Amino acid sequence: MRILIVEDEIKIKRGLANLIAKQTSHEIVGEAKNGQEGLEWVLKAHPDLVITDIKMPIMNGLEMIQKLYERNIKVHCVILSGYSEFDYAKQAIKYGVDDYLLKPLAPEDIMKLLESVEKKLQQEIKNQNDAAQRTLWKLLHESAERTDTIEIKKELGLKGDTAYTLLSGYGWNTMFEERREMMDRLVAVRNRLGRKDIQLLLLEEKKEIVCIVPEEEREWLYQEMEWTFFKNQKKWVWAESRITEPFDFNKVYEANRNLYLYSMLLGTKTVIREERAAKCPAEYLTYPEELESKLKSSIYHQNTEQIKKYGQAFSEYLTKQNYEPKRVKSAYEKMVHHILVSLENSEKAVYEQMEALDYANKIRGCYTLEEMDLVFHELCETICSHIGSREDISNYAIKRAISYIRMNYRENIMLEDLANQLDITPEYLSTLFNREIGVNFSTFLKDFRISHAKRLLKGTDKKIYEIAEEVGYQDSKYFNRVFKEKVGISPREYRQL
Repeated sequence: MRILIVEDEIKIKRGLANLIAKQTSHEIVGEAKNGQEGLEWVLKAHPDLVITDIKMPIMNGLEMIQKLYERNIKVHCVILSGYSEFDYAKQAIKYGVDDYLLKPLAPEDIMKLLESVEKKLQQEIKNQNDAAQRTLWKLLHESAERTDTIEIKKELGLKGDTAYTLLSGYGWNTMFEERREMMDRLVAVRNRLGRKDIQLLLLEEKKEIVCIVPEEEREWLYQEMEWTFFKNQKKWVWAESRITEPFDFNKVYEANRNLYLYSMLLGTKTVIREERAAKCPAEYLTYPEELESKLKSSIYHQNTEQIKKYGQAFSEYLTKQNYEPKRVKSAYEKMVHHILVSLENSEKAVYEQMEALDYANKIRGCYTLEEMDLVFHELCETICSHIGSREDISNYAIKRAISYIRMNYRENIMLEDLANQLDITPEYLSTLFNREIGVNFSTFLKDFRISHAKRLLKGTDKKIYEIAEEVGYQDSKYFNRVFKEKVGISPREYRQL
């Protein structure tokens, strides 16, 4: 808490200041010998609490408090009074005086009063910050329709004659605890500055912290950040834009988000500003249409090795030179879009899973090169994983199908019956036979039966009609016709060879 002491008796003033300095963590921001000086100190130092005597030359304590009240200057006040002045002290209640201390001052009374005022102050700050944060959140997410700049400043606790900057940080590579810690650090910096008009807002869903900073405090704040936040860290990107009137916080906020992209060229150990971003030398990026075509072809042919190969080639193409950041992001978004369209047209099941994982929005929400590359490779790996797992499932299903045919080829096996045994659809089973074996189900079953019939014809003395029945043909004439179509000669001629 920042405290101003207004007292014309030097001994009391110094004794009170020493007691507060030695026994508490509060800061004495000034000492005045009368109400006139006290008023000037309040306007200059913005204390949280004024401890003032009543009877003083030039301007007494009550007159000073009255002027603060009339000017709507929000500051807590405590009066020092003797018994003879108690009636005067009571008059100050209408001006919002918090309490009074009777002389001679007892240290325990002072400590108790300071504790009481500090609790009030903390609750006021919380209420003010909560209200300001709600207002700021709304202003950030809605295009400006309000033009009442004075009212907006009042709601945010900003000073009417002060210029402000919007500073925002994007902690893309951070955990929740790290973002809370960063917020706490900034609150500590604000408290050291004693500036209640520094507003802070944590946008957890976007992994961002937004700060409204008085331009007169920018350099001091950034020096603190240079030491505390930027040293050896790559998890945060910081950007700033000046807030101009009429206030359009949404526009300024979006400008900052676009500036995050320039960490590709400027790194993360600095605050990125528009003028610095504009001066960055960057190569023109030509979108790699050929790589897109190869990636889509790899997906169509379900070639996981090729998907990984061309995905890596695309990544290397975008990162090998210092390309213009906005075009890099556009290239990632375009490639992800075309991959998803390709999946929709060729691999509907995989596409639906990628849609559920929301990769289109994931890539749009990226603002650093590392993050875009990470999301892109995650998409490629996930596609390969789903195709690979499906291949494993396909192979397993075919093995079960062949095993079932081997055990039951003598029976009248239908595609629908076999699919039911495998708990898959007949259409999918038919597709598996064509894709995994190269022939349809009926051809495979016919080949299997004829192959077994050949072994029986050469290795046994069974009659041909008996062999026909054993391999699943109840009609021996039909068996003869099928055998001749497949082998080129009749079963009898085959046995005689």
